Amino acid sequence: MSSVRKDTLKKRLDENYTAFIESLHEKTVSELIAMAPEITAAQQLHEELLDACDEENVEFLLRFDNPLEVVRGYWESEITGYDHSGEMGHMLWEIRDRELYKKEQLAQAPEDVGGAVQAENLTERENPMSDVKQINADDLRHMEGQEGLILQGCGGDPQEWVDGINRELTEAGILLGGSKLENVVSFRHDGVTCLLFPFGDAELTIGKFAMWRIQTHDRYGGTWLSDYVPNRLGGFLQAEPQPQKPRMGLVGQDGNIYAVLGRASMLLKEAGMQDKIDEMFQRCAASGDYYKALNIISEYVETELSPKSEPQKSTKKKVRNTHER
Repeated sequence: MSSVRKDTLKKRLDENYTAFIESLHEKTVSELIAMAPEITAAQQLHEELLDACDEENVEFLLRFDNPLEVVRGYWESEITGYDHSGEMGHMLWEIRDRELYKKEQLAQAPEDVGGAVQAENLTERENPMSDVKQINADDLRHMEGQEGLILQGCGGDPQEWVDGINRELTEAGILLGGSKLENVVSFRHDGVTCLLFPFGDAELTIGKFAMWRIQTHDRYGGTWLSDYVPNRLGGFLQAEPQPQKPRMGLVGQDGNIYAVLGRASMLLKEAGMQDKIDEMFQRCAASGDYYKALNIISEYVETELSPKSEPQKSTKKKVRNTHER
């Protein structure tokens, strides 16, 4: 292949790419976000198109004043043109299922329950001032490795249950050092309202706790999370692996921030992390600074600027193992 013809094509592609990047400066943030696939395609073609050309391709592309634009539209459709309808259908099915489940929950009347901490108003489903979050029973199946106390038949105000149980466990010498069972959640299963009291960082006398659970089972139906899920919900589900952030070297790349954003967007899409692209663009546009934008991009893809991961601290719960004599 004639090196002169190839050099001519390279010069023309460089000019086309420079003009394309300069045109982006006039765009709004919304327009830049919408153009992410176009930016990605142009950046990739500028870097790799010449190496893919044989002599006939070089001659063909030199017929055009803007060969980059001629090829860009075709290449963009190649890297973005697959069908998402199946994924969207699955997403809509999940949303519909959750919303219908919520409506069914609101339509059900709470059950009467006994016990020292039963609520006075049994017609109230949930106190709007309560810190108790309501979840689906299936959410418990994603809590493998965690432990907590599940009480069954907890109608009425959930916050009264939380306060009453914490008070009872403190008086029984089970909760120590002023600690409490916090981040309590509510769920319904088999028509019964239940509460999960995660152990978290509470300081517990586990021997006394086990005895208390057995002695109060008739009142509260107490069981451990690790027993409830396998016996009532079919077992724990394996956590889905989080997508690994793609790697992108900054050294040797086009120094224009739009080109860097385009390359990062393409890598995120290939890694199945499309939902992060808009967020990354918005944050970079708001930063107003080239180097701040590079650091923001380095949060989404692994670059030379990405922070090194630190060893995770142990989240093991504090438990005082005392033997009853």
